[in-house]
Amino acid sequence: MLNSSNLLALVHEAASETTSHISLEELAFMTPELTRVIAANICTTPEILFSLSTSKDYETRKAVASNPNTPTEILFQLGIEFPYELLENPVFSLLLLENPLFFQELPEDTQASLLKLKVIPDTYLQWALSYRRPKTMFAAAMNPKLTRDELCKLIYEAGSNWLTSQVPNVAKLHVNWIGEMKAGWQEAAFTVVQKHQLVKDNILHDEASEYRLWQLGIIPQAFLMGLHRNTLVQIARNPDTAQEILEVLLKPKTATKKMRVAIANNLNTPVHLLEQLAGDDDAWVRQTVFQNPSTPNAIYKLFYEYEAAIQNPDTNGATLSEIVKRDWEYTRTGVASHPNTPREILVKLAYNKSWKVRAAVASNKSVPTEVLEILIEDKRLGVCNAVVRNPITPGWLLVRMLNNYKCYQRQDIAKHPNATPAILELLARDADCYVRVEVIKNPNTSIELLTYLANDKDFYVRNNVAASSRASETLLAELANDDEYMVRQHVAYNLKTPIEILRKLATDEDNNVRCAVAENPNTPDDVLTHLEKDQVDWVKARAIIFRQTKSLTLHSNSSTCQNNTSIAANPNTPIEILLELAPSDSYQVYLLSIQNICRQMTTHSDIPAYLLEKCATINTLEMQIALARHPNIPESIASKFASSQSVRLRRLVARNPNLPREVREKLLQDKNQDVRSSALVGLLETRNHPHTEFLQQFLQQWQAVQNLNASTQLLIEQAQSQWVTIKEAVALNTTSAMIVFDTSEKQDKLNHSKSNAPVTLLEKLATDEHISVKLAVAKNSNTPANVLKMLANNPKSNNLTHLAAVKSLIQHYPEQCQPYIEKFITTTSYPSLSNFFILLHHQVPSDLLVKHHRSSSWLERYAVATNPNTPQHIRKLLTEDANRIVRAAAKANLSAE
Repeated sequence: MLNSSNLLALVHEAASETTSHISLEELAFMTPELTRVIAANICTTPEILFSLSTSKDYETRKAVASNPNTPTEILFQLGIEFPYELLENPVFSLLLLENPLFFQELPEDTQASLLKLKVIPDTYLQWALSYRRPKTMFAAAMNPKLTRDELCKLIYEAGSNWLTSQVPNVAKLHVNWIGEMKAGWQEAAFTVVQKHQLVKDNILHDEASEYRLWQLGIIPQAFLMGLHRNTLVQIARNPDTAQEILEVLLKPKTATKKMRVAIANNLNTPVHLLEQLAGDDDAWVRQTVFQNPSTPNAIYKLFYEYEAAIQNPDTNGATLSEIVKRDWEYTRTGVASHPNTPREILVKLAYNKSWKVRAAVASNKSVPTEVLEILIEDKRLGVCNAVVRNPITPGWLLVRMLNNYKCYQRQDIAKHPNATPAILELLARDADCYVRVEVIKNPNTSIELLTYLANDKDFYVRNNVAASSRASETLLAELANDDEYMVRQHVAYNLKTPIEILRKLATDEDNNVRCAVAENPNTPDDVLTHLEKDQVDWVKARAIIFRQTKSLTLHSNSSTCQNNTSIAANPNTPIEILLELAPSDSYQVYLLSIQNICRQMTTHSDIPAYLLEKCATINTLEMQIALARHPNIPESIASKFASSQSVRLRRLVARNPNLPREVREKLLQDKNQDVRSSALVGLLETRNHPHTEFLQQFLQQWQAVQNLNASTQLLIEQAQSQWVTIKEAVALNTTSAMIVFDTSEKQDKLNHSKSNAPVTLLEKLATDEHISVKLAVAKNSNTPANVLKMLANNPKSNNLTHLAAVKSLIQHYPEQCQPYIEKFITTTSYPSLSNFFILLHHQVPSDLLVKHHRSSSWLERYAVATNPNTPQHIRKLLTEDANRIVRAAAKANLSAE
């Protein structure tokens, strides 16, 4: 170790002509003041300068960048942070004399940093304006001395290459583009973040970092909607997210399917939001709502009652009018398409905000024509398509859609039963062959029009004429001579083809045509006998098969399937019958059977246990939800669900008020915190029910530790409970922070400097094996700083305990949180929004602000300009920034000081 006399000698030596006797080991023990003197000494050896270039002290690194004795590669590296010092270093001029292209050959990051300087020679700046590299052009756009003409040149050059296409957006924020900004700089920065204009300014989202910062409370709530959509989904999924935030996230503009599923799954989601999502148009969102134990059974039951009503064709108008009052998109869509919906309801729903509801109105066969006339002008194509496909849409309304550029809409018009002869004649000349084919299939198409289409240049169109049941014998005879074999093949398949034409085609040169003749049921026996001797084996085989089966009558099972569908959909069909229908080959019968069973389970609480056990053999999510919510759930099913791999299923069954006691005990000790929480709520809701001695003991312990005035002895005893939930409650109790444990029980991992140092109860719980207990300690508002630091020093930055501990440090010990905040700064090749939020925070250390005041992101420089911890000389530098928003913010904050 160096004593004070040795240090004094080193100071004199550092200021003298040589520092060659200073060893690298001695540098480690020197104060920043001493290393600055050594770094500025031109006699300091390159080895020592190399070592000092990585110093944590800003002024030391700055002095190394100015020292001409610094190795060239180190100069270039330091030039990124200290471009002015590099430019003024005598070595820089010498290198330029040796190599005139020296500047162009510099590392790209160093080059970019130099180009931002106002004192950079114009020669280099002019070169950068047309050098199509993103970093170079972005740096040039940040130079405050660029004129408007030079900015125009930069915008033109950058805009012509996709690699630099974002440079013009940055250039247009230059102070010399539209002048100084006198006011509104805060609103301008806020708008860029809120309206997701970051990509334009080459600022990227770092989703993982954004979410961590939100968990720490560093991101202001005002910037919530400026975060990446995946970050917002993670926030919606977090059980600690405030209910008002969930309400904001559920607004139409942000409520994507992922977002709605995340909110529907959150245990903290309020009931009114769950009720809103229960009628979502997406089935997965609805199922997630019903999987959430926070969703009351009343909402679950009401949904199935409404679903049964809208699926029943006999539901009366009064019931439908009552259903439509609830703001559920799914049920409103069902009401809009129901045949018994009153006229006034259809008119009202035609103006619904959901295009799916409007489309359902447009497809309703009872909708008034005047409503169809309104909906055919709808902005959503799906609504217009529904109008066109509605069989009651009059022909004069179809005419208005003829000029639509969407070919499939013209196809729908071509096959519409109300298409007039004039419409069909017009569409028969459509450029799209599929539209012309639909004209052929329309029963209203005249024979003359079919004859016209029989001469179509596209063989696909002629194929369909040849296959038409309305084609005349003359037309078929003409098409039997078509050059395209597929046309002749379709003639051979046509049941209306005369026998003489079939005889002719039986000798066709194409194998496919002769095979089609063999498969036509009207082919005479003598022709089949002839084809049985065909030279081609597969033609011969088809003739033999069809000759043998010609007399057989094939019976369709469609009537049986249709009957099963009606039985499966009938709300009065017994569950026993539905269970027999469920394994049907028909997916529709299978689906209707399961829906009907689940519907009956919501309305009948007295279903026998043996029937419920049979239902449990159907392993679908819908069935599992119905069983987990059923008040008469058998112990066998409850035990099975309690052991399920699905956390959501365990969480749901844990809330069942009639859960067998042994199953409830098991779920209270589940490894998942959400399951334990759900089981606890379920137990508290049934606290007046008779429970086992085990559960009664748990309830007593839990209620005791909830008391903020609980005795020291009680909390110490319960801190060693076998129940993780009890230990969590002790760790959250603010009194626990003041309780001192017996020092003999101190654990080495606490790392106290004295062996007899007292150990608090929270310190002991902070070393518990269960993460949820550590998390509770981190969330306790009275947890001491030393315990929070111990939890925060976890090497995994995404660890929940680590984040909770850092958040508590920020909230309760702001003076000790700076080292932890600094670690969240990202070092990506492109600026990120996360760094902006960190630099905006009032607890960021000033040296970090100094480091980022020359960032290529104008948002980061803006954050530095507005942060109260920014040194005055840095803020003064930013008053000369090229960006008009940064410049205005720096001037406003400088004058405020």
